[in-house]
Order: sequence, then C-alpha cells, then structure tokens
Amino acid sequence: MTQIIFIGATGTDIGKTYVTCLLLRQLRKQGYKARAIKPIISGFDRAAIEQTDTGLLLMAMDMPPTLDNACIISPWRYAPPLPPHIAARQVGEAIDIEDVTRFCLAQTNDALDFLLIEGAGGIMVPLDNRYTTLDLMARLNCQCLLVAGSALGTISHSLTALSCLSQRGIDIAGLVISESPQSYINIEDVLQDFTKITPNIPLRIIPRDNLDADISALII
Repeated sequence: MTQIIFIGATGTDIGKTYVTCLLLRQLRKQGYKARAIKPIISGFDRAAIEQTDTGLLLMAMDMPPTLDNACIISPWRYAPPLPPHIAARQVGEAIDIEDVTRFCLAQTNDALDFLLIEGAGGIMVPLDNRYTTLDLMARLNCQCLLVAGSALGTISHSLTALSCLSQRGIDIAGLVISESPQSYINIEDVLQDFTKITPNIPLRIIPRDNLDADISALII
C-alpha cells in the first residue's frame, strides 16, 4: 500500500521543493520505490522548466525536464507567480479540488512505497474561493511533512500551521526546519526552541551549510 506524504509549508519560498527532492533521493537510495508530484504550480516557465519546482522534481526522479514530463506530474500549470486560484482565474480557468484529489490518488499503486505530493505555497493557500490546500490534504488521507523556515516569526507561523493540521485530523509526520537566508538566531537555537515548544513533533533541521541532512527517518 502506497504511503502518501504531503509536503506542506508555513508559507511560500520556504524550501518545500528542496525538501521533497532531498527526501525523494534518500528514499530511492534506500531501495524504496518513491515518486513525487506537484499537482498545481504557479510561476511555471515553460522556457526554463529545469529551473521550476516541477523541473527539479523531474530531475530528482531522473526524468528529463521536458514539457511532456511536466504535464505528467503537474497537470495544473500557470505562468503567473500568484496564488493558484488567482493564477487560474487570470487564464480563464478554475481549479476543481475533486479533480486534483482524483489525480493524486490515481498516482498510487501496489508497486509504489511512497508518493510525495508537494503543495503550492502554504497549507492554507486557496485553491478556489471555497477550498484550500488543507482541504486537499484532508481528502487524501495522507501524512503531512511540514516545512518551516528560521526567519523571524517562524515559531508563530509553525504553531498556527500545526494547529490547523491537528484540528483537521491530519497526521503530522514531522517538522523540517529549513534555514532561511536571514535566520533571526542560530539555526540550532531555533531547533531547541521548537524542541521545547513542540516536544511531541519529530524534528529535523536543514542548515544551509549541510545539505545532506537525513529526513527520511521521519516517515519510515
């Protein structure tokens, strides 16, 4: 049975794609059959797919970053770097959460150990005027691996996200702290704060000078 791990975040540009690629490579190196998808992406540049989140996921799976392959793992692609519902609206489309749910569940199969699903932006990003990414997670019966930064405000943002996940009954696999370019204190001090404030949440940190941090143990 495929284990579905949703990589969510406390906001945008936190490090979801890096965490997803890192986790994917670690799982595959350990012999697990894993793949990653990013159903919805905004800011998609079809002229430089290799630089997009979708392109990075493809390369982590040893797949060429072509448009055909991008269509496979990211059916909802929008060029404007805006929240998904706004980006879709600008091109005359609407995102149907049921269609996204069906697409995600269709990626699971008996031969796959892990399906990693990278969200778009933070966990409360709207998909339309009614549903958010959190609603999508609730439909997928998945675990959430939450990615947070270490910039000022990260503790409040993280606690808010963890509270939202808990209230919806979504299993939290763990919290990954990805060091922000301008961390407000030493990354190890950030970890210590989280350890005391969220003692029941498994934690990992990814310092900017150590890009090989083991995060696979959070879900295995």
